[in-house]
Amino acid sequence: MRQFDVVENPSRRSRQHAPYFVVLQSHYLAPLDSVLVAPIVRDAARAISVLDVEVELEGEQLVLTIGELFSIDRGLLKTVRGSVMDQEDAIRRALGRAFTGF
Repeated sequence: MRQFDVVENPSRRSRQHAPYFVVLQSHYLAPLDSVLVAPIVRDAARAISVLDVEVELEGEQLVLTIGELFSIDRGLLKTVRGSVMDQEDAIRRALGRAFTGF
């Protein structure tokens, strides 16, 4: 897995609302057992905050929610479904706002 890869949410319970996660951490942290991710949610009609990034995946409008980032066991993330590398600038801005306020 690489930074900005989109992976399937392994939880059947939350997959309907958040079908995917985006890998946010650098490949330099690949030796760790966990990986930092943020969910991509289907609630694209909600008000978008400065910590959200609109993405399209497989023809569906979705929202990457940086404000809900968390770490997960790397072994649970099996299937890479794509990448949001084309949204790198917007994602980095949202991460910067989350950590610095700017």
